[in-house]
Amino acid sequence: MGCGVSKSHFHKVISPKKASDCSARNAVHNQTDHSESTALINNLQNTIDQSVFTVSNDPLSVSAQASPNETTTNHLSPRINSATSNNHSVLADSNGRYQQQIDSATSNRNTLSFFNENNQSDITNMLEIETLINVLPAVDSDYVEIINADPEGFNDLFLKQRQDAIDNSSYRRTIESWHPESLHQLVEFIRDISKDKLLLDRHWMIFYWIACNIEYDAVSFLNNNIQDQSAESVFRTRKGVCAGFSRLYKSLCDQLALKCEEISGYAKGYGFAVREETAFLKTDHAWNVVEIGRYWYPLDATWGTGHLNEQDIFNRELDTFYFLTRPDQLIYSHLPENDKWQLLRQPIKMTQYTQMPTVHPAYFIFNLEIVSPRHQAHATLVHGKSHALILIRAPSDIDVSTTFELYENEVDGGSRIIFDKSKQLYCCYFSPASIGRHKIDIFAKRIELDTKSGKQALSFTLNIVELPLNRVSYPTTSKEFYDLNIKIISPLNTHLIKVCDGATYGSIIIRAPSDVELSGGLDNSSGERVMNGCQVYYDQRKSLWKCKFAPNRNGLYKAYIFGKKKANTGNYSHLVSFKTEASQIPATPLSFPKTWQVFHDLNLEIEVPKNCSTVIWPTDASYVESFIQTPDDVQLSCAIHYNDVVVENGALAEFDSDKRLWQLLFAPQCIGQHELIVFANRYSESNSKCALKFDLNITQLKQPIKFPTIYPSFQVIKGRIYEPINGLIKKDTTISIHCFIPGAKDVNLTIDSKWANGGGYEDPFYKRTVTVGSKEVTIYAKYGEDFSYQALIKYNVQ
Repeated sequence: MGCGVSKSHFHKVISPKKASDCSARNAVHNQTDHSESTALINNLQNTIDQSVFTVSNDPLSVSAQASPNETTTNHLSPRINSATSNNHSVLADSNGRYQQQIDSATSNRNTLSFFNENNQSDITNMLEIETLINVLPAVDSDYVEIINADPEGFNDLFLKQRQDAIDNSSYRRTIESWHPESLHQLVEFIRDISKDKLLLDRHWMIFYWIACNIEYDAVSFLNNNIQDQSAESVFRTRKGVCAGFSRLYKSLCDQLALKCEEISGYAKGYGFAVREETAFLKTDHAWNVVEIGRYWYPLDATWGTGHLNEQDIFNRELDTFYFLTRPDQLIYSHLPENDKWQLLRQPIKMTQYTQMPTVHPAYFIFNLEIVSPRHQAHATLVHGKSHALILIRAPSDIDVSTTFELYENEVDGGSRIIFDKSKQLYCCYFSPASIGRHKIDIFAKRIELDTKSGKQALSFTLNIVELPLNRVSYPTTSKEFYDLNIKIISPLNTHLIKVCDGATYGSIIIRAPSDVELSGGLDNSSGERVMNGCQVYYDQRKSLWKCKFAPNRNGLYKAYIFGKKKANTGNYSHLVSFKTEASQIPATPLSFPKTWQVFHDLNLEIEVPKNCSTVIWPTDASYVESFIQTPDDVQLSCAIHYNDVVVENGALAEFDSDKRLWQLLFAPQCIGQHELIVFANRYSESNSKCALKFDLNITQLKQPIKFPTIYPSFQVIKGRIYEPINGLIKKDTTISIHCFIPGAKDVNLTIDSKWANGGGYEDPFYKRTVTVGSKEVTIYAKYGEDFSYQALIKYNVQ
């Protein structure tokens, strides 16, 4: 018998040609299964209070099972690091099966009501019917409940003794120090260290020594050139395949007077994903069972030793799950040829074995539960939908993730997970984009460990022989997306945003609770952040978050949305991301200036510079300007920063009454990168807030200027300076002053703190010529019945 070691989750998959070759017979198989399910659903309709629905005989309603003509041996388990667990999935027997399906469907309806209450747009009451369809396997008279023949064999005392032996560091150090020259000497080593120890400990010593010293002979196995697999040969060469591992284990047990049997059977390991469920034409694996006390326990030294990586190279890695494994767990991957050695209360048959879900040790380690589809290794398209649905329940400390692949390539936008935290239920959606046999892998990890990747726990197949209409795809979402109760309003049913045909940006619209705030980012295909490529703000009028993303050139991008509770002072968490495809981007792409929420709350609108985060510096200029439109009750002010320091008298905010726009002027004092800040507030508010920021890069500056000093009253009246715009005037010169000062009762000025003769004001304009003194010129205005003047503008003398 040619046998092997476990295979990592970098699995072999069926080629496109092989998938095509077997599609016809799969469609026939599924039509039969589906008609049986339809009949069962009809029987249940009177029991479950659901809306009336019908199921067609379209084979797309249930995915096809591929059965390629492959006969490669199969006994290498998927890679997983594991320990034992008591929990396992219980399958219904034929007598209680229909009632359990009714109970399960009703339970699922209640469980999934969480999503309907939270207005998830694509999860409606129809999902309850979809779930019902998924929990109904094909009727099979051979289906039996999986229960250990001797449940007491795995009592608490035994489990503790098993774990104590595995964790015994003294055993490990001693065994690792051994260098036996013969099997007899190895037996003496084990006998000597195991005096007065439990039989379980003696078995662990054998298992651990083999795991540390025997290498799986991948070359011989893959070349179909299996060498001598006797215990003596395997010990001498330190290499073997599964037959050699099992024979060596039995030989050591025989010499130590331990009861042990070699088991021949069928395994869902290496190549199983290629050969398919119906390919068990002959036994393809060997392992052992041992007797401890009055109970028999299975163990697999081959799969416990290591695995083959994606390059088919053996990696030694101890896997203690396969040491004295629960029979009701091992049966998912190991089917003995002799029913007796299943060690189950009622043995299962090959038909049930091939239909059972493909589960890996992590499934039991993390106490997962398959809610749907139950009792089958293949997922199915939900009737009338373009997606399959898998429901997994997990403990609160376990995180679940998935992959969805076709021919070893991830299906772009093909999967997502919706998580119900209150019920620890993961709803896993899979939407195929092409025909072919897809591979679904489900992973699990402990949240507290915060590792990036989980351990493979479940595998399903989804075979598509014809694409459904109206295919949907999913953006990438995180658990925080659902924890914060985020809802995507637009775009729906797609993971792709297209920015093309001259468009400058793509949009995402999101609804979020009032205590949540969002931010965003846009990355190019190299993972580099696009500066000023994103704008995220809250539209108070519509109670929605608007997120705009502007690629700066043609290509692929990722648009990210982050969020957190407003009360949370920590970092934003990733919520959702969309693939963004840009083509025919304008030569001058759109870029967003930084805006604060007050910019959007006050309904500000930028007129100049349009669609740009940077203000362009004109040749030979002394200052630049920006124009912003505001409601009548809003006033603006501004500042210019260089190296995070405010440039004194470097900014001027005034109102252009002809254009009905605020004119913001910025005068840098040196070359370099500057920030132009705009502040805003309503007249009824005393404090202004940051609303907007532009960038300004100065490469040449011939004649810098400083603006006049502006007092708050000047902005309140929406005044404007026509001349002089330079706030530094020369001593003893004659200058013309021209300002827009609306609504004043009188306007006058002081020169070196002395009032000048009146005159020059005709509402709303103030014009006059003055001779400059030696200190300053200040312009004042008087309003209404007020007898005092208010300072508006001050010029300094140089």
